[in-house]
Amino acid sequence: MYQIIALTSLVLQFVILGLIIASLVMKRRKMIRAHGITMLLAVIVHSITILAVMVPSFSSGLTPYILENFAKPISVISIFHGITGLLAWLLGIWIVAAWHLSLSTQACYRKKVAMQITLVLWLIALILGFAIYLNFYTEILPL
Repeated sequence: MYQIIALTSLVLQFVILGLIIASLVMKRRKMIRAHGITMLLAVIVHSITILAVMVPSFSSGLTPYILENFAKPISVISIFHGITGLLAWLLGIWIVAAWHLSLSTQACYRKKVAMQITLVLWLIALILGFAIYLNFYTEILPL
C-alpha cells in the first residue's frame, strides 16, 4: 500500500514538473496570466501531495528511520529533501498569493529572482525525493 501511495506522489511530482515546463513556455510567449494560472495549479497539486502524503509519511515513517540511522546517506538525503521541499513549497505559496492579490503583473517581475530560487529548490527536492523513492521501493539505489 505504501509503495502505491509513494508512486502516486512521485507521478504527481512529474505532473507538476510538466505544469512548470508548460508554464515557462507560456511565460516565454508573453502569456503571463496563463503562466500565473498554471503555476497556481502546480502549487495547489503540490500542496495536496505534501499535506496528504509527504507530511504523514515523513512524520510516521521517515523520521523514526532517520533517528535510528542518522549516519546513513539516505537519512541526510531525506533531511535535505525535507528542507528544500518545504522552502520551495512556502516560496511557491508566497509567490502565487502575491500574484493573485496584485492588481498588476508588474509586481511579478520584481519576484523573478525568488521564482528562480523556488524552481531550483523544487528541482533539488524532486531529485532527492526520487532518490528516496528508489532507495526505499526499488533495488536500484540502496543507500
